[in-house]
Amino acid sequence: MGECNTKGENLMAIYPTPTANETRDLFSIFQFVNDKATTGLFFPVILLTIWLVAFIGAIAEGRQASRAFIFSSFVSTVLGILLALMGFLSMTYVYFLILLIAFGIFWIRLEGGRNF
Repeated sequence: MGECNTKGENLMAIYPTPTANETRDLFSIFQFVNDKATTGLFFPVILLTIWLVAFIGAIAEGRQASRAFIFSSFVSTVLGILLALMGFLSMTYVYFLILLIAFGIFWIRLEGGRNF
């Protein structure tokens, strides 16, 4: 058995460990992982990974880089909005993803692509 300090925290646990309430369902497990284990960086990193996979996949299929950029930004924005509605992601990240879509539209217009 580990010793407890005055706050009731386990002194033996170096890393944050979930309690029984934090593992009752999948939603609470994701809340624990996002909030306590990674201090809010779990889902932004997951979104970045999804963006990279979508971008590289779209380029591999033969799309232009600007269209692949818009596609990956749109997919990430939709997922980011869903995560923000569930409370897993800050709206700041969603605003950034919307700015990425705007940058992609600006980029495709600079290339002269009129058939958007």
